[in-house]
Amino acid sequence: MQKFPGWFRSRYAVLLVAVIVALTFGANTEAQTVDVIHTFSIPAGQGSLPYSGLIEDGAGNFYGTTFDGGTHNLGTVYRLSPSSSGGYIETILYSCKGGSTDGAVPHASLVRDSAGNLYGTTVTGGIVASTCTEGGLVAAPVGCGIIFKLTPTSTEPWTETVLHRFSGADGGNPYSGLIRDAAGNLYGAAPSGGSKGLGVVFKLSLTSTGWKETVLHNFAGNTDGALPFMFSANLALDASGNLYGSTYKGGAANAGTVFRLSPPATTATAAWNEKIVYTFKGGSDGSEPGTGVILDKSGNVYGTTTFGGSGGNNGGIAFELTAANSYAKTVLHNFNRVTDPAEDFPNCLTFDASGNLWGLTEYAIFKLSPGPSGWTESFVFNWQNTAGWSFGFTPLIVDSHGVLWGTDTWGGLAFKIAP
Repeated sequence: MQKFPGWFRSRYAVLLVAVIVALTFGANTEAQTVDVIHTFSIPAGQGSLPYSGLIEDGAGNFYGTTFDGGTHNLGTVYRLSPSSSGGYIETILYSCKGGSTDGAVPHASLVRDSAGNLYGTTVTGGIVASTCTEGGLVAAPVGCGIIFKLTPTSTEPWTETVLHRFSGADGGNPYSGLIRDAAGNLYGAAPSGGSKGLGVVFKLSLTSTGWKETVLHNFAGNTDGALPFMFSANLALDASGNLYGSTYKGGAANAGTVFRLSPPATTATAAWNEKIVYTFKGGSDGSEPGTGVILDKSGNVYGTTTFGGSGGNNGGIAFELTAANSYAKTVLHNFNRVTDPAEDFPNCLTFDASGNLWGLTEYAIFKLSPGPSGWTESFVFNWQNTAGWSFGFTPLIVDSHGVLWGTDTWGGLAFKIAP
């Protein structure tokens, strides 16, 4: 099975080191404490390659997925529970089986309902269809992926229910996760399949006859977006029910887009309306926004591009699209491997309570703070050449005390950042 897209494998070399570290590093303007709370270990039957971020419950437990490891070496859903000694204990809640009836290699973060059920996606497994290989993301025959629900039990493992198996025509190979609205509907994106083979945005609703998937938009490329990859990230949902996301390709320069999907004004069966709110031009404008977007309270859109930016290093940018100004773009920061201590290839962004943006690059943790003269980057921690750490791709979360939590993908670590 080919678990990594060809472009991804050619860009990075695998480096996995499992050594627990607890380190304090100085930033440009402030000190931050970065503590490892767990190291994943395949020989111990645990998960490996945590591409997902973490989510937290009210008891202080954290949940996530791993792309590899578990009983069948096809990925896991896990829980990290605080121990009396101050560390965290990993419990495998489910090991993916793959094949036609189950999913394999979950890649994205989970979503949790009020009853404690977990919902997620897998990249492969389920129905095998040639339409799920569009864009070169995966190689057949590995399946188009599934949407699953895990229900708590008195003992592990938890009970899995497959809510939907993608067929290609309705999308395939979702690398991004799900979001949930107040009515319990689930929304997500898939970079393969659809009527044009360039990916879809979908909705999953519970009906009287079970869960039903509806394709809200088929991406068509050219002036439309293509490949809503949203690496490890999710769609964003505003108070009016509009969905926002990014596509890795498409647009006039084929450098990617940011889109908005608005629900129908009349009936639930009418088509959703798509608006491309920004088309990237490449070069200094940025290109390939592969990590989704987030919203502030004013409806402004924030995100990153994997490549492009000024300075000639092609290291990506962080950007803002101002809603009140027809989504005009402002570059908040240009990443650069040579001149920027946070280096390059920024991933998902997260707001803290003070309005600062946090995120990971390929090798570092960074913070962007707003000010009267623009946004200022604070370098938090660069883990290049640090034992136990490797490439990081995941979104951070912020708890009510201002502590940030996340995972380091290829280093196989879960960590926290104290304020």
